[in-house]
Amino acid sequence: MKILEMAYDAGDSPNVSNVDNDSITCTNEYCVSDEDYLAMIEDYIFPTPYEWVLISLHVTVFIVGLVGNALVCVSVYRNHSMRTVTNYFIVNLALADFLVILVCLPPTVLWDVTETWFFGSLTCKLVLYLQSVSVSVSVLTLTFISIDRWYAICHPLSFKSTAARAKTSILIIWLLSTLVVLPEAIVLDTRKHPLPLDTLYLTDCTYTWSENSTRIYQLFLLLFLYVAPFLLMAVAYYQIAKVLWNKNIPGSSETNHHPSRTAVSKQNGRNGATVRLITVNPSCEGQIQSRRKAAKMLIAVVVIFGLCYLPVHLINALRYTVGLPQTPATTVVSLISHWLCYANSSINPIIYNFMNGKFRKEFKNFLCCYCCRSSYMSRHGNNATGNKYRFTTSVTQMENINLTTIEKT
Repeated sequence: MKILEMAYDAGDSPNVSNVDNDSITCTNEYCVSDEDYLAMIEDYIFPTPYEWVLISLHVTVFIVGLVGNALVCVSVYRNHSMRTVTNYFIVNLALADFLVILVCLPPTVLWDVTETWFFGSLTCKLVLYLQSVSVSVSVLTLTFISIDRWYAICHPLSFKSTAARAKTSILIIWLLSTLVVLPEAIVLDTRKHPLPLDTLYLTDCTYTWSENSTRIYQLFLLLFLYVAPFLLMAVAYYQIAKVLWNKNIPGSSETNHHPSRTAVSKQNGRNGATVRLITVNPSCEGQIQSRRKAAKMLIAVVVIFGLCYLPVHLINALRYTVGLPQTPATTVVSLISHWLCYANSSINPIIYNFMNGKFRKEFKNFLCCYCCRSSYMSRHGNNATGNKYRFTTSVTQMENINLTTIEKT
């Protein structure tokens, strides 16, 4: 057995004298008391130094992910001007990330480190099912965003994107995700490791159907939730970038394909020459710049998603096709790949903060409001409860106050 072989590699034989025969566990050529045997298992599953580093990274992802994705939702809720079709999809993505971090990260990091599922059969089904649903929602949301942006920029006259259609698409995304990964909730169950003792240690949460069925299902998820969506998104964003960076937005201009310019002809009375004046239309130019920034942000989100999920999909593909040997190196790579999946759920709000001015502004407004309210409450105690309304108004809303009215007063 793995544990006993590790314990007695040096040739030490256990001292089993003065031990009751009923409390002795024997494997292969060695015998050891039940208490010592359990102690060896506990020593085996106890985190190693590099696993403590991994735990600290998960804690960082947990805090950043919960705060960041909550800020995304609050920002869109507080600022009515941010309630666009694309931002509805971004909020849906943030909700999926928030769910997977809150529900799935704590038990799975404990499972990865200790190689033991401590939470029973029902939680085994529920946690891994919700995790798969969240991944499906994330990738389908990114796919729907790319399709929506492709229609809006490349074919603006063929399809009109509306908030109602976005909400319908979000409902379809969640319904499709719950159905695609439904086998997770059906066939997942706990399975005890074949230990000589009746113990919860080294219990696994795994598929209960045949290995061939597992292989087919994993390859299906690889194609449906990774390969096909990213091929579609790559084509869509390539065409979007081609249009935006060539300033060739269909439907935005009927003259010379220059959406940011207006041509005016004027007759010169002295020599009869025609002077052609070309003026820049600031609104169209601003629209192009805005769309470029949005496209850059969305492309960054898609690329980061692809990079974070590539290792885990690659490992699963190798494991269920050619077979992947269990070595210390593959174990470390597997743990890091799992962490990257959770890290992706926390990195999107950081991308929004750096690449979207409206999100950055709302993040600052909310944090400043929260800090001011906390500072005021700490200074004034219970007497400040009547003045809480001073800090409940968004700074963005304050900017909309009519300044002429203030001047008159």
